[in-house]
Amino acid sequence: MRSPAADRRRPTLWDGAVALAVVACAVFLVLFLRPAQSSAVTAVITLNGETVAQYRLDQLSQPVTLEVTEADYPLTIRAEQGRICIEHSDCPSQDCVRTGWISRPGQQIICLPNRLVISLSGTDAESFDAVTG
Repeated sequence: MRSPAADRRRPTLWDGAVALAVVACAVFLVLFLRPAQSSAVTAVITLNGETVAQYRLDQLSQPVTLEVTEADYPLTIRAEQGRICIEHSDCPSQDCVRTGWISRPGQQIICLPNRLVISLSGTDAESFDAVTG
C-alpha cells in the first residue's frame, strides 16, 4: 500500500501547467523586453582629458582608422558602422586591445598607460538592467 506522501511527490497536471506558464513568461521577457538598440551612437575619444576625435558610428559608410601618435604608447583606433575598438597599442598591459569592439551607449574602452578613453553615448540608452541571483 502506498502512503499519501508518495502520491504528493508525483507531478500533477497543475504542476505541468505552472511550468509551462513560467517558460512562456521567460520567452516573452526575452523577446519583447529587450532594450532597443540605439540608432545614434557617438564615440568620443579623449587623450589626457582633451577630445581628440568624435565619430557618429551610425553614419560611418566605411571604416575609419585613427593613429594616435601623441600618446605615450602609440595606438591605432578602428571605427566601423556601429562599432569601435583599439586595434593596436604599444602599451604594456594590452587591456585596451583585449576589450575588443564596443557598440552600445555607456560602454567605454580605457587605456590607462596612455590616459586615453573611448566613450560611447547615444540617444537611446538601455532602458532596463536585469539582476539575477
